[in-house]
This record gives sequence, structure tokens and C-alpha cells, in this order.
Amino acid sequence: MGKAGPVTTVPRPSAGRPGAAGVARELLRRTAPFVPGDGSATRSLADSMQRAFLVGTLGWQVLMVAAVFAAPGPVSRLLPLLAAHVAAVVLTWLVRPGGLPAWVPLATTYALFIADWAVADSANDPLLFAACWMMNLAGATPTFLLRGRSALLVPAVASVAVTGAMLVLRPDLGPALPVSVLLTQVSIVLATRIAQSYLYDFAALADEASAAARRDQAAAAVQAAASRASAEDARVLHDTVINTLAALASGGAAVSDVQAVRERCARDIATVAALRDGADPDVDESHGLRAASYDTRVRVHHRGLSDEDLAALESGLPPRQRRALQRAVAELVQNAAKHAGVDEVEVRAERRGSELRVTVADDGAGFDGHVGASGGLATSVRARALDAGVGVVIDTAPGAGTRVALTVDVAGAVASPAPDPQGDIADVVMALRRRACLLYSVGVAVIGFYLAVANHLGEVSPELAMAALALLGAGLGWRSTRVHGVLPVSVVAVLVVASGTAFVLSAAAVDYGREEAPNWQAVGATGMLVLIAEFGRRAALIAACAAYGAVVLTVAALVARSDGPAAIIVLMAGAAAFGLVAGWRRFQHIIAAIGAAAAADQHAAWTARTRLAEREAADRSRARWRDAGLNRSLELLETARSADDPGDPALRPRFAAEEAYLRQLTLLHPDLVHVGQWFARALNDAHDNGVRLVVRSGATDLPTDLAADLGGVLLAAVADAPSGADLTVTLFPDPAGARLTLVGAHPYVGAGVRAAAGPLGAAARVRSIGEQEMAEILIDLSA
Repeated sequence: MGKAGPVTTVPRPSAGRPGAAGVARELLRRTAPFVPGDGSATRSLADSMQRAFLVGTLGWQVLMVAAVFAAPGPVSRLLPLLAAHVAAVVLTWLVRPGGLPAWVPLATTYALFIADWAVADSANDPLLFAACWMMNLAGATPTFLLRGRSALLVPAVASVAVTGAMLVLRPDLGPALPVSVLLTQVSIVLATRIAQSYLYDFAALADEASAAARRDQAAAAVQAAASRASAEDARVLHDTVINTLAALASGGAAVSDVQAVRERCARDIATVAALRDGADPDVDESHGLRAASYDTRVRVHHRGLSDEDLAALESGLPPRQRRALQRAVAELVQNAAKHAGVDEVEVRAERRGSELRVTVADDGAGFDGHVGASGGLATSVRARALDAGVGVVIDTAPGAGTRVALTVDVAGAVASPAPDPQGDIADVVMALRRRACLLYSVGVAVIGFYLAVANHLGEVSPELAMAALALLGAGLGWRSTRVHGVLPVSVVAVLVVASGTAFVLSAAAVDYGREEAPNWQAVGATGMLVLIAEFGRRAALIAACAAYGAVVLTVAALVARSDGPAAIIVLMAGAAAFGLVAGWRRFQHIIAAIGAAAAADQHAAWTARTRLAEREAADRSRARWRDAGLNRSLELLETARSADDPGDPALRPRFAAEEAYLRQLTLLHPDLVHVGQWFARALNDAHDNGVRLVVRSGATDLPTDLAADLGGVLLAAVADAPSGADLTVTLFPDPAGARLTLVGAHPYVGAGVRAAAGPLGAAARVRSIGEQEMAEILIDLSA
């Protein structure tokens, strides 16, 4: 069996109720060759059907070995045939990926049927009866074991070849049975092809829905990854470079230790260079939490766990949580040094049950406990910790100092739990089983009607009543399980009685195995048993099988009084029903196991692709830092690192201006993956040109092309504004999509916007309000 190729879509019925001709055309189209797709539901269905039919073929070959012993005459005469059927058992067992191909047991089955036909004692030989049912199974098997055209060509060629061989080898048995075999094979192949197409239609729809859901999940994960990367980069920029520039701008005690300032500037230079180059600005975490919690302005006292115990707990944390914990503690120590007015800070690490708790405490000024939307506590501590799944509790009051506790679960510290792929596909598997069961029960009834007419032309056969019972049972099962999915006890009782009655009617059509036994529709009643196996409780199935078995044994016992071989045929007919029920139960287990494995494989593939896309999105989100002109920050940090006096008053205004610029950058919303890059470029140009640009926005990002158009408008307005001018840009949601406004001095805003290329510049409306101008653009996001 080769790899599945591209899917050939099975045509679906058009809207409305098609006429008889339309139904016929639709069914004919569904017999055409097709190759199933590669979704988890489709793979589950295809693989489970393959395995179920291989198991069924294997089981029937075992029964054929028993049938050889039951054949009239000495067994020694049939030893070569016995050996051939034993070999077929072995060959079927060896069919698996990397082993024998699927066509081997099929070819063996066709050859064995011809051999069984050649040595049969009569048309009512139990061996021939069993061989005919082996052939029936072989007619359905190619549909589920082979792919593409071969699934139709193999049974078609085999049916014609087998029929011809039957006519040539045993003309004494007449043409009736060969013709019946041919008709039965054609009906089985067509029925299985049509039923399979409906099942694959349903599986394809399930896979499409699953793929759409996964695409949505992946898109959300990618956006979240980009936002996390941007937010964390902004926090790192705040915790390192911005705090350093603020200390340099304020001078005094903050820069009194020249060596410490130089070391800090060197670390910050590496951070800014990483951001500028689009890399992950990882702060050195190799020395753990205690090494990260320091500040030259205060003495830090470490309490609680020993260094070894703390390092062991930290090493067991996921990198994201470990990084968040270390950076949040470092920011808390720096906040205490800047705002608490204390000389000492305590950092206590404790193990409390399954949690690691790190508390940063000071006895300083404290505050009212309100944490706004910005600032170190809001972004570098609370937001960072919550993003990584670290708990935060702030305990403070004016004049009472501040205690901040950070907690993380170290017992089950893992990344966010992955979805359960088995749970994801469970509903799909159940739906596939339900649909397959109903299709089987209806298909058995329809074929029953067809064969009753074909085998008994012009006669009113008991098979017609059997087929009618089977169809009524299928309808009752479908109606009873539409809502609750479980057969009521009363329906089970009706199906049990109907299945036993149907068996007796099918037996009567061939005089209980005495006449034309190979034409016996031994599985005509099994649709109702399969319904009970699928939708009934275990006790109901046991009771149904026991009742059916009692009917089979009673009929066999009555027939055995006058005809022993016919009684054996009755038992074989009953065994066929039990074999199908057992096969169905096996199919239930196989499709569940394969479904879980296929879903897990597909989930792993989606996860890998999503992680790659997340990394790419994070890289794109960092483009704003590359466009933000961070070279100025690098130059200033290098100046401070090499200066004899980092606190030189002449340098402070430059440090303060760069700090204010970087703070404005960090206020850009992290969800602005595309627009954020253009806002950063505009802020950089404004900073270079001496324009005081203020950007206010929500989390509404724009597609790449619209973001580029907006960027062109903004850059043109900044370029046209004179040095010293004020310019404010806002971008917020609007019922039409998004609304951009630019406010600045007349006539510079209007001139800059009109000079911009792209559709947004052309669509801008400019109004003068006194000495100010306002440009407004509505952006349609519905496309």
C-alpha cells in the first residue's frame, strides 16, 4: 500500500431534493475511484477499516480450515486444500506496513475459492458454503485495503475471472451459482464503494472543521507569541537601559560607584544590541535568582532556602517562569532602591508545599496599594509574572513598607497543558462509528432486497420478508439513537426478536441449507445485531447474542434430524453473524486507538508548525526595536561606560531625553506587531528631527499592507513638521474598523498627509481648528 495521494473530492448532492435520476447519478459518481485525505479523522477511518477487514479475513480463513474438516469424504483427499488455507492464515497475519502488501491475501482468497469450488462435493457442500462467504468478504475488502483505481479494478477483474473459472472447472454444477457469485460480487463492491464515500465525506468535513479550528488556534498562538515577545522586550528595556539612563540622568548616589555603573552599562549595551539586531535580549540568568536581585544603592539580605536548594528548585522551572521570576525580583529590588527610601531590602525564598515563594520586602515609604497600567510594578512585575503563570500578592500601605510575594508551582511546573488529542477526536470517532453502523444496517437490507429478487426471479421469497425486517430494524435504530445515542431496552427487545425471526426467514429461503445453500443471505439479520453492538449496553449485546445463538442452535438441531451437512451449514451461517458482530466490536476498539494516535500525530505536527510560526512572529515583533534607532542608546551607554565621571551634569540632559524616548517606545501596545514597527520608525524620525511626537493607541493591529500605508502617512507628517513642533497620533477601534487621527500645527499636518503615497493618504480628511490641524482616516478592516 503506497502513500495516499491528493484527495479526489467525492461529489456531494446539490441543494434541494434530487429526483430519481439525480439520485442515480449521484450514486454512480460515488462509485468512482478516489483517494482519501490525510486528516486525523480520515486516517482513523481508513486505517481502522483496513485492520478490521484484515482481522475479518484472518478469522474467516480460520473458519475455512474447520470447513475443510466438515466437508464430506475423507480429509486426506483435501490435505492440499487444508494446507493452502493454513498458508492463507499465515499470509494474512503477515500483512502490515513494511511486510506483505494487501493484495497478497486478496489474490490468495480468489485462488482458494476456485480450488474450493473445484473439489466441492455438491452445491450444498458446507465447504462450498463457507467458500462463498469467503468470496463475499473478498468482494468488500479491496474497497478498504486498496487505493484509487485498483480498489475497483481488482474485484472487477477477479469477479469475471472467478466466474469464468467456475463455469470451466465444474460445468456439472450448472451456471446458476457462478452467475449468482458474479451478481453478488458486483452488488457488494458497489454498496461498499457508495457507503465508503459517505463515510469519507463525513470524515473530510470533520478534518476540515478540525483544520479550521487549528488554524484559528495557531493564529491566536502566533499573535500571542508576538505580543509576549514585544511586551517582554519592552519590560527588559525598562528594567535595564531605561533604569540605567534614569540613574545617569539623576546623578548623585545612583552613579557614585563608577565601577558598578560601568559594569551595568556594559550589560545594557549587550541588551540594546540584541534588541537592535532582532535577537532575544536574554539577560544573564546563569547565576540564578539571588545573583539577579542586586542594586548598588541598597544592601540585599537573602533569607530562607540555601543557595543549593534554591538553585535546584529554579532549575526545575520552565525557562519562561524562571526568567519571569528572576526579572520580577530584580525589578522589585530596584524599585525599593529608587522609591522606598531604605538602605536594606530582604529577599526571602521558601518552599511551601508544592510552591516556591519569593518575597521582596522593605520597611520604607510604602504606598496606597494602587498599581496603575504603567510603571515598573505594573509591567515588569505584575504583567510579566501573570503572563508566565507566576502569582503576585502586593501588601503595602503608606509608611508601612512594601512586601511583594511571588509564587510558582514547582511540583507540576510545566508549560501550559497541551490539549488532549484523544479527547479532541473522541466525538468524531463516535460519529464515524454511528454513521458506519447505520450505513451497514441499511446496506444489508438493501442488498437483501436485491439478492432476493435476483436469486428468486418471479418468486415471493421469505428473503423479501427478511430484508423488510432488516430495513425496519435499521430505521428503528436510527430514530431511537438520534438524540440520546443509546438504544432503549424496549427497542433492544424488538431488535432481538426481529433478528432471530430474520435468521429463520433467510434459512427458509434455502430450505434451511438443503437447497442452493451458497445463496443463503446469512448476514441479512446482522444489521440489527450490529446496531445493538454499537448503541446498546454490554448486557443488551450479551442477551441479544445469546438469543440469536439459541435460535441458530434450535434450527440446526431440528435440521440435523434429517440432514447432517445442512445442519453444519446452519451453524456456519450463525457463525458468520457472530463473526461480524465480533468484527464490529474490534472495529470500535481499532478506530478509537487509531483515532487517538492520528490526532496525536497531527497535533504534534501542528504544534511544531505553530512554534515555528511563533518564533517568526516574535522576530517580526522585534522589528520595531530595529527601526527605533537604538544606536543612540548604544552610543550614550558607551559614553557613560568610558567616562571618567558618568554623573557629569553636561551629559544628563542627553540621558534624560533618551530615557523619555525609550519610555515612549515601551508604551506601544505589544499587540501592534505590524503597526508597532511603523510607530517606532516615526518616533525615531521625530526624535532625530526634534519633533515631539506622542503616540496613543489600543491593541488594534493592521494587516501588513495597511500598516505600510499608515506608516507612509505618519512618516510624511513627521518629515514635514518643523523642529520643536508637537504632533499627536492616535489609532483606536471604530465601528468601520479603525480610526487614525493626526493632530499638529497648521499647515504642516495637512501638507505632510497630502504628500504621503498610498490609499490612506488620499482618503484622509484634514480640518483646521484654530492654529491646529487634524487629519482623520477611517480604515476599513472588513476585507
